[in-house]
Amino acid sequence: MNTSNSLSKTFGKQAIVIGGSIAGLVAGRVLADYFEQVTIIERDDWTEGADFRKGVPQARHPHALLKRGEQILEELFPGLRQQLISEGAVPVNMGSETAWFTFGGWRPRYESSINNIACSRPMLETAIRRKLSNLSNLSFKVGWEVTGLQADSANAKATAVKIRQRAGTQQELIMEADFIVDASGRESHVPEWLEALGYTPPSETVINAFPGYATRIYKRPANFEGYWKLFYIQPTPPNDNRGAIITPLEGDRWHATLIGMSQEYPPTDEASYLEYARSLPTQEFFEAIKEAEPLTPIVGFRSGSNRLRHYEQLPNFLENFVALGDAVYSFNPVYGQGMTVAAISALELGKCLQERQNENENLTGLAEQFQNRLMEVISLPWQIATSEDMRWPNTTGVEPNTDPAAALMQNYLTQVMFTTTKNPSVTEAFYRVMNILDTPNVFFQPDLVLQVAAEMSPSLTEVSVV
Repeated sequence: MNTSNSLSKTFGKQAIVIGGSIAGLVAGRVLADYFEQVTIIERDDWTEGADFRKGVPQARHPHALLKRGEQILEELFPGLRQQLISEGAVPVNMGSETAWFTFGGWRPRYESSINNIACSRPMLETAIRRKLSNLSNLSFKVGWEVTGLQADSANAKATAVKIRQRAGTQQELIMEADFIVDASGRESHVPEWLEALGYTPPSETVINAFPGYATRIYKRPANFEGYWKLFYIQPTPPNDNRGAIITPLEGDRWHATLIGMSQEYPPTDEASYLEYARSLPTQEFFEAIKEAEPLTPIVGFRSGSNRLRHYEQLPNFLENFVALGDAVYSFNPVYGQGMTVAAISALELGKCLQERQNENENLTGLAEQFQNRLMEVISLPWQIATSEDMRWPNTTGVEPNTDPAAALMQNYLTQVMFTTTKNPSVTEAFYRVMNILDTPNVFFQPDLVLQVAAEMSPSLTEVSVV
């Protein structure tokens, strides 16, 4: 994709991005290469030092920037990784600095090729906004909300958004645009806006394993002697539905979260929080936090369903308008895919625009092209999140599957997960898939199949068809 802001802008004077999330910020950076002016409209306050944004439902809970997401952000915002580290973000080696408990055992400790960075979401968003502020053709409109779309006289293409100031009068203004991107998140109102224009709204698929979280931030104890920077007790279906995670934050802090799957919601009062921590299958999480200094109250979250709005299936498309990010898809946050898939999706939009620029084509047909390409991008992370969630007994939205081949595949992948507690090579393959650097096809390479077979667990061979 283009990386110079001085290139000819071939698609119009004004592009608008609805929402200043990671998806919206990255989409804005991509559009800046193809439009004379880009405006990102964000309703929440995001002054530096501001708390977690209200527009991000899981904002107060840990966020993971997977390695593929970091690579894309570094490509779009050169120097971002080092900037974050210099400001306190914590480098984490997936093998030697991660303690991960699953299937009754700890994954092996070894030096991985994957080195991630951990920081708070506000820190990451602030760093990206600083980078964007250096672009002369990109601006922010903060404290404004979009209330609708407008189309041309033929009702064929989007031409403007209706906006109003949240803290001022409720008078609506019209802001014209040659291209509009919805990145407004889970609570996007675009389906209603499309319907108001006479378009069919997208259908939805919702798969819900009823996850719950209870999070607080601690000061990392000065005398902590553990080797790990990242700690995870993974809930394991169908019965081990309690877990926990600690991720490092800038400022020598811990983001500590209790996890419950299949309606096993962690409590948010002090005594019950500690008792839940004590009930986990291993005591390391409890031992880590029991003497740590709490810096925040305990905050709960119970809205982690997987939801997909099928824009790719629309019978007709409003031209010059696309949707991406949580406005289209959202995953159970426990898998940490959201920010990375948002970055991949925005990059895909850039590829679509680059192809049209190369062929001297206009924007006609881009809406349908992109929404179909977006579905291709998100199909794998969607499959990873939902196939795991489908293994919980109370999950809703699951279609009955009587395919014996699917049961065999599920059984093999369960054996792969078990082998990650025994074999560093299989663990590394898993981490690469988890970080969206490789596809699950690597699990079927002959050498890995043999290593999985060597660690076969008889207790895991019985897997029912969901």
